[in-house]
Amino acid sequence: MEVPEIEVDVPFVPYVPTFEDLQARVTAALRSVEDVYPDGLPVSDDNIQTARAVLAGAVSPTPEVLAEPGVVVHLKAILDEYDKEVVQSAQQIRAYVTNKLILDSTHPDPRVRLKCYEMLGKISDVGLFTDKTEVTMRHRPTAELEQLLRERLAKTLEAVPEALPAPEVPNVPVPELSQFLGEVSERSEQSGS
Repeated sequence: MEVPEIEVDVPFVPYVPTFEDLQARVTAALRSVEDVYPDGLPVSDDNIQTARAVLAGAVSPTPEVLAEPGVVVHLKAILDEYDKEVVQSAQQIRAYVTNKLILDSTHPDPRVRLKCYEMLGKISDVGLFTDKTEVTMRHRPTAELEQLLRERLAKTLEAVPEALPAPEVPNVPVPELSQFLGEVSERSEQSGS
């Protein structure tokens, strides 16, 4: 059996996390914290201040900062609450717009009413006026495609009119370039004098 040689002079490369955003990094760190502290963990005031500073951008979320279990727990709580607020505000806006469209659908102007009906129908829950496109692909054998191409090419060639004769060009003598340049230079000398 062959024993591999171990190189001891290879420098250590620190692990750089490949997480895309803070949410993913905090979630991964929280899993580790939950494994170590399954019954929960008290969060100190310093942890709360650090978590708020990370969220505000004053402190960078380095691996050392995210190694503090209390900071991770509080960051996760803040991020979860923020997500809930965003979802709630989106739902509130959706309900407001829908209610406003319902109110405006009784407008005296028929154009406004019609537009309200159209917009209400486009709401994804209703789906009345959504545009649906269905694409059907029919696969054909190569021989059939070649035959179709030959038929179309034959029709195209039949439809092309006979080649028109080339127009007659009158036989006019062309002056020599040197004569033309000579006349130009003579004119410029006369105008310059």
